[in-house]
Formats: sequence, structure tokens, C-alpha cells
Amino acid sequence: MLTPGEKFPEVDLFNLQDKVIHLGVFMVQSYLWCGVGINKVDQSLKNSKVLSNFLVFGLIIGGILEFAQLYIPNRSFEWMDLIVNAIGGVIGLLVYLKWPSIKFILD
Repeated sequence: MLTPGEKFPEVDLFNLQDKVIHLGVFMVQSYLWCGVGINKVDQSLKNSKVLSNFLVFGLIIGGILEFAQLYIPNRSFEWMDLIVNAIGGVIGLLVYLKWPSIKFILD
């Protein structure tokens, strides 16, 4: 996300490819980070730690990375990328609440 634009290979498999990648990356990131430091019994949206993990890693980091692109050569800020990052983060949170991380399965 912070690589200069000229370093990317030209791959255009389908329309909105960039948005699908953003969605997937932030969905996985949010899912994985939502459960950090959470006990199995505390796994719910009522737990402030789950919510704070989601806000930091599902939303805030996406915003920071997108705004940081303003200062990287051949990269640009896009509102749609920011929105798709947030949607991916919300989906990751919902998936986490439905199916908690593998850590709990191994307990």
C-alpha cells in the first residue's frame, strides 16, 4: 500500500481489481486483529477490546495508509479506496464475531 506506483507490475485482470484487493486485505486484517488479546468468553462486540482492535486495525490504519499515499511518488489518495477499506474492515469484524479466530479452536 505504500510502495511507489512505478514499482507495481501492470496487471489488469478485471474492472475494479484494485477495490477487490483493498476489500480482501482489510477484511483479513480486521478479522485477524479483532481477536488479539481477547479471551474466548469475552468474544463479543460488547467487549471494548474487540471494538478498539477493530477501530484501530479495521478503520484507522486504512485511513492512515490511504492518506500516506499523498506523499508517495506516483500514488494518490482515493476516497473510494478509503470506503472499501472500511467496508472490508466491517466484514472482517462480522466474520470474526460469527467465527472466532483459530486461536480459540486450538484452546
